[in-house]
Amino acid sequence: MPTKHLKAVDILEALESRLAYVPGGRDRDGRPLVVISVPPELDPTTKPKLESLILYYLSIFSEDTKENGLVLIVDARRGAWRVARSCIRLSTSLMESKVVSVIVVRPDGFWDKRVDSCTKSHKEGEPTYVTLTRLHVCVDFSQLPYELAGNKAYNHVEWIKKRMKIEDYSRDALELVSKMTNLHQRLNTLDGIRMTQSDDDVESYWEIGTELLSTARHILQSGRNLVSAMSRESSKDTLDTVKEIHKLLDSIELKQMDIENSWTEMERNLDTARVIENLEQGVSSVTDWILGPADTMLNSCWQVGFDVSSSEELRRQHEKLELQCRETYGRYAELLHRIDSLPKSRLPEDLKSQRDFMDFVCRSFASRLERRRNVLITSQRFFRLVSEYFDRTSEVFDQLVMGSRSYNFSQASVKLLTLEKSQTVLDGLERELVKEGEKLSDILSMPVKDALGREVCVNYDEDIVNVKDILDATNARKNIFNDSVELQKLSLKQVALIHMYESDAEQAVKWLNDLFNVLLRNHLEVGCNAKEIQSQKEDHQSFQETAKGTYEYGGQLVNGARVLRLSCRISLESNASLFSRLRQAWRQLRSVSQEQLTRLRVCAVFHRNVEDHCARLRNLVETVTILHRAPKDEEDVTAEARVRSGMRDILDNREKLLLEVGRMVRLGRLLKTRLKEPLYHQR
Repeated sequence: MPTKHLKAVDILEALESRLAYVPGGRDRDGRPLVVISVPPELDPTTKPKLESLILYYLSIFSEDTKENGLVLIVDARRGAWRVARSCIRLSTSLMESKVVSVIVVRPDGFWDKRVDSCTKSHKEGEPTYVTLTRLHVCVDFSQLPYELAGNKAYNHVEWIKKRMKIEDYSRDALELVSKMTNLHQRLNTLDGIRMTQSDDDVESYWEIGTELLSTARHILQSGRNLVSAMSRESSKDTLDTVKEIHKLLDSIELKQMDIENSWTEMERNLDTARVIENLEQGVSSVTDWILGPADTMLNSCWQVGFDVSSSEELRRQHEKLELQCRETYGRYAELLHRIDSLPKSRLPEDLKSQRDFMDFVCRSFASRLERRRNVLITSQRFFRLVSEYFDRTSEVFDQLVMGSRSYNFSQASVKLLTLEKSQTVLDGLERELVKEGEKLSDILSMPVKDALGREVCVNYDEDIVNVKDILDATNARKNIFNDSVELQKLSLKQVALIHMYESDAEQAVKWLNDLFNVLLRNHLEVGCNAKEIQSQKEDHQSFQETAKGTYEYGGQLVNGARVLRLSCRISLESNASLFSRLRQAWRQLRSVSQEQLTRLRVCAVFHRNVEDHCARLRNLVETVTILHRAPKDEEDVTAEARVRSGMRDILDNREKLLLEVGRMVRLGRLLKTRLKEPLYHQR
């Protein structure tokens, strides 16, 4: 008979027969006692009852207690020895190794008839035979029931009632644990998505869970009360039973927590399933809109415009389309965030696939929308640059190239600088225009793909040809404009040179007039001796060289300006007038300067001759004085003749010198008269 199926209610008759019982006592080693009351005679029910009782008692002890061992007391005082021996054999065979000691209580008369050898020792596993009076040697009196001459209170009827109550509780508890385990397993295997489609399942599970949790609270309270009632008992079977009840209580509490966790998990799964269902609907809505209306609207917009106004209008239409897509983009970003926020373990493969497909579709559509936007921006910028280039070239051509042909010499350099800056700006504008045109052609030449990555048939050949024609026209206009500008720049450079040359020539005229005034103010004096006059003459000659260099410099400038005027076909009247004033200033300065140089030269000759004449006169006087002071010797006729001859020579020289002196005097008088006259007579 399996021990786990034995219940007190099943063997109630055997229990009430008190053939075997557990009094709750222990031996001196703390091992629990199992008492067998040997009946006077064997009947057919004795062995089955004893067997069921032994197995039942074994089932109420814990494994640790059974491993520690049990003590079997066989009360054979009222039965025959053969009946006692049969009961001992049956009990020890059933208990096997779990019984460590068998104590057989025999009546006192048994020992009078029994002859034992004094040298025979007790073998392990063999029963120990004692009288009732010597039973206290193995077991203390306090651990023996009244029937075995002990003082331990034991009520077998109450014990049976208690066991039945415990087993009823255990049965209810185990049944509850089974139901809770079943509910827990069913909750763990629930599919949240399937449950969202049937609210009846959720309600039924909720009712079952509520009922089980209510029952669990009742059974937990009953178990605690039962444990509390047995807390004062110290018998080993009661203590082991309390442990089992505690295990049941722990198991129920654990199952209760498992059910609560599973229910929480199921609610979380249910919420997740609802969220996933909502996300799937949102993903499907976004994907359908992108592949449907959005793709249709974008397919209908393919023109790029042919001028500024048409490209701007297309740009505005595209911005309206982008505004319509903005709400869908917001939903797309929100869905991505919500899906990516889900734990990977709760993310279904279907939703993941739908999310990836939506992401691919939206990104492809956004890429195509961005491409369309770039095409329109490039087109608008290109046509705007074309318009600006043509307008500004026309403006520069009209104002700086084809303006009035009457040249303003003073503004020529400013106009040239303005023209060069304008040309630089227009060259940069033209390069940018060509760059945008080539960029637009390249973009239009690229294939167009829809949201699914399929090529869309869009023919941009006419637009590409239009862009190429505009670029060719721009290049032709640039060549014509640059040729005209280069010619105008050359003319302006020549006019600027004319203005610079003639301005410098005017400065040369001013310098000549200043030199003339300096000449009249500082160069009219004549020195008092030849040395001083020589110094004045050298300074005057240097002054003349400066004036001559100034005149030649001015003449070269005037001639250069004249050549440029002829090249530019500009009137020579002002140039001729300037040359005339330059020549007049030079002639005036040269005539006065030459007159002053002549005076200095004549004065220098005069002073040199006067000094020479004075020196010769002094020499004659000295010679005459020497001749008069020479001693006279009458006898020396030759010496006298020499004196006379010397005197005659001196007189001849004197006459010649006096003639020259006379001429110098007349020259001096004429020079004095000339020096009194002014060098320049103002008209």
